[in-house]
Amino acid sequence: MRATAAAFAALLALLTGCASLPPAPEPTSVDHGVLIVRARVRGAVLPFTSDVPDRATAEQLDDNGEPIPGRTIVSNAKSPEGDAIFVDVAPGRYALTSISFPARGVRYEIAISPADGRSRAVVLPRGGEAFLGSLKMAAIFPEFDVAVNRALDVLGQLLTPWMRHAPIPRDVNLYAYTATPEEEADSLRAAERALAGTQWPPLLRARLRELGAPAVVPREGLLRRELPLNPSPFFSWRDTLRWGPPLAGRNGLLWREPKGSARIAVFFTSATAKGFLGYDEALRELRAAAGSIDDPARDFEVMVGTRAGRAARVTTHDYPRSTLTGSEVVVTVIETVLVPDPAGMYTASLRAERAEFEKIEPAFREFLRQLRLGPPEKKKSPDEGDDADVPL
Repeated sequence: MRATAAAFAALLALLTGCASLPPAPEPTSVDHGVLIVRARVRGAVLPFTSDVPDRATAEQLDDNGEPIPGRTIVSNAKSPEGDAIFVDVAPGRYALTSISFPARGVRYEIAISPADGRSRAVVLPRGGEAFLGSLKMAAIFPEFDVAVNRALDVLGQLLTPWMRHAPIPRDVNLYAYTATPEEEADSLRAAERALAGTQWPPLLRARLRELGAPAVVPREGLLRRELPLNPSPFFSWRDTLRWGPPLAGRNGLLWREPKGSARIAVFFTSATAKGFLGYDEALRELRAAAGSIDDPARDFEVMVGTRAGRAARVTTHDYPRSTLTGSEVVVTVIETVLVPDPAGMYTASLRAERAEFEKIEPAFREFLRQLRLGPPEKKKSPDEGDDADVPL
């Protein structure tokens, strides 16, 4: 009786297409990282239905873009949103080769053509993450004789669930293959949830910080008018924070969050300023300051306008003098971004109590992406010709 129940349970699991993967492996090397691909396959009979993959394969490419023999990898984690996740992958260049998914009691596989996969190959950095892209497909019916043979394969697999079967090929129309920052961010968040409890989420969060907010010009009002650029002597900014007018300093501006402790500052340091030793030295000091146990182990890239800066976090613990030492502590997180400039260096920073920092950080990212570094352009008057002076 028990054997019959066990066999029935196994058959039911196969028929419902359930698939499970072993727990994602922990890192075997500090150089290994994570690859992610997301896909969705629209049904051929019912277009409003869709399937998402739980498995994918990729090939490692050499310097000439050719596959390295024996270097095919298989995903070993998944997310409910349709992400196949390759965990503990050695650094290198990779191209997607296939995705597969269980449906209606059998497993289907979609081969990715070398032209599509290798043309969108990605480089996995040491100890980092790379996004293989987001694929949108529509299933299509094959030729009649092919369809008959595959139907017979499906029937044979349903009748012999105890045997190991090869996946059934699936014909699709690949109508979208993209890899935008927004899509990568969505997959990173899904992968972070799927890999919770392992050592991989900090790596994924570091990549999320690097991506920042998408560089979309914000709009407001019923007419969706573009937020205007507000000029200052060294840069222009859009009021995405909604914190009110900033306080003006000698070489920059300071914004204060009205209902909290957050402060955002952006300022410029001239190459001739007293005590300024250059961008490289400033970055070295920033890295040295971010070496506490509460801070990320490395600096990361953040986009400021159209320029790439390097950022790091520093956590401080303050003990108010009016209280017993150690009985009360204020933990503050400071994220500083340095951007090199031919005339000196730009610095942007967010300072907030730890409880507020994670809530403010997305707004800080978006604010930085909307900055336009450099003196504002001088608008020509109607009386000015092409020889009008333009400030450097």
